[in-house]
Amino acid sequence: MNLKGRPPSDDFNGGTFFLKPRAPIRFKARMTRDLRTVSLALAALLSWLQPAAVRGQDPRAAASTQLPRGVSLVIETDIEEGLRYLANAQNDDGSWDSASNYRSDMYKVAATGLAGIAFLAHGDTWTRGKYAEVVRKAGDYLIGQMTPIGLFASGDDWQDENPRRSDERTMYGHAFAMTFLAQVFGQEGDPARREKVRVVLRKAIELTRRSQTDDGGWNYFPNHRFDEGTLTVTQLQALRSCRDAGLIVSKDVIDKGVQFIEDSTEASGMVRYRASEPGRLRPGVTCAAVVALWNAGQYDTPTINKIKDRVNASIRNDWNDTHHGEYVEYYLAQSKWIMGGRFWDEYYARISSFFHSEQESDGRWEGADSREYGSTFSTAIALIVLQLPYDRLPVYQR
Repeated sequence: MNLKGRPPSDDFNGGTFFLKPRAPIRFKARMTRDLRTVSLALAALLSWLQPAAVRGQDPRAAASTQLPRGVSLVIETDIEEGLRYLANAQNDDGSWDSASNYRSDMYKVAATGLAGIAFLAHGDTWTRGKYAEVVRKAGDYLIGQMTPIGLFASGDDWQDENPRRSDERTMYGHAFAMTFLAQVFGQEGDPARREKVRVVLRKAIELTRRSQTDDGGWNYFPNHRFDEGTLTVTQLQALRSCRDAGLIVSKDVIDKGVQFIEDSTEASGMVRYRASEPGRLRPGVTCAAVVALWNAGQYDTPTINKIKDRVNASIRNDWNDTHHGEYVEYYLAQSKWIMGGRFWDEYYARISSFFHSEQESDGRWEGADSREYGSTFSTAIALIVLQLPYDRLPVYQR
């Protein structure tokens, strides 16, 4: 049984994670999970102790059971429990709720896109895998949210470019839906279904192109001329996902987005929230800038190297303590994965131990923004981070 915030191993001796004075301590009912972990470890040990002749009968089967570097049976158990929680939380129509303070149906497209990606990272598709039905329902829901203007959005808000309400920040959901559907598009074998996905993705790509500002960025809504960094990197990654799937993406759009990031980068390597507003620096945008530039083919430029140095020097896990902490972690993990080597190994050892100690008894994770966006959001991001070493999705590959 672990205390929330208390490290379960000595991997935390870097000063990043600590129990804050007077912070509330709560116990979690983890006995079932711990027993399952012990059982898995014992089964693995017994398998290893089998005679060599038996172990060597099917090398391909043995190789398939090997865990990626840095992933333990404990972490794999955490992943399975998190996926089980998300599968049970899925609505009948294939969506997930965001549990917003404002409206129960807000951010459903974003939550569904991210949750769907978590299952794809597990190796499931909408035709194969333990959670194939979950993935298929999520895909059907997102396809059904394509609006006449080419935007993925829930409800009747965006049937034209003058919505009746504008509080959902729809471009986040639009990007996550594009990313999810582009991944399944590349795996789809049925011609009719593949064409259905192609049609909505082409419309989505055009909406993203049309929504880009003159400075190269994007904003929360497709008809706003204001732009900012978090949306810019999210759109660029979605476009990369579509391009990898074989869909046409304008090079000019990518180049303008890269220029926006370069214009937003300060001498210190930190990246601004907006290119035109010096001093408004954001850790999440800084991490995400590494990912966006890498996705755009900027593998070894002065700008990306400067930003990577800043990420390694000063940006740490802040999952529970900072507004948008989950968003920061989503891109911090990807930036470390891109860097690889000791940067990734040290990061993953710490974040996987952290997530192990923070997982609730029902399999979900809560974070700094869970009250506003719901546990689907935080659980999906934790699962995506933990599954990066499996390297199953092109959009996250180095």
